[in-house]
Amino acid sequence: MLYQTKKKLILVSIILSFAVILVATFLFAEHLSRQNSPKKMSDILNKVILKDHNGNRFKEQSLNNNPSLLFFGFTHCPEICPTTLTELSTIIGNLKNKIKPTNIIFVTLDPQRDTQEYLKDYIQYFNGNIIAVTGEDIEIKKLADNWNVFFERVNTSDNDYTFNHTATVFMLDQKGIFRGTIAWGENPNSISQKIINLNKH
Repeated sequence: MLYQTKKKLILVSIILSFAVILVATFLFAEHLSRQNSPKKMSDILNKVILKDHNGNRFKEQSLNNNPSLLFFGFTHCPEICPTTLTELSTIIGNLKNKIKPTNIIFVTLDPQRDTQEYLKDYIQYFNGNIIAVTGEDIEIKKLADNWNVFFERVNTSDNDYTFNHTATVFMLDQKGIFRGTIAWGENPNSISQKIINLNKH
């Protein structure tokens, strides 16, 4: 009996320790994002040359003084990118009576395939104020590096390729100031509250 009790206590301790480590890791990752990310979007956009899905120069005015959710990905992504865009656009749609218009900025990491015309067609499958952004590889890398976004091209066996990349969403207030992150797989209620709070800045 005593042995069984000790065994249960050890098991509970292991589970609690694991939970604490997960929470600490998540909080530390968000802390690093806050520390290492630029404070204002305009500071970055003045240094890069990019265009949106309509072929216009992507600049500070493109944000229309609205809060923004910044995400890096690619249109041939099988899961993370379409899921993220769908979830964000759905949540923003559900909150439209509680928040200001909020941009979803989708920056492609695959400009060879994701041309301006291709991006324009792609974002029509989602609801919400999505601004798709493309440009030269070097310009996209400058923007990605400012947000410490990791990405790498991975060749596949069928003479095609895919990308490994950071799946974090960066939150910017209406002045373009970084206010936090949304993690891949984060609870929708948590995401909703973060977007509501973002609109208070």
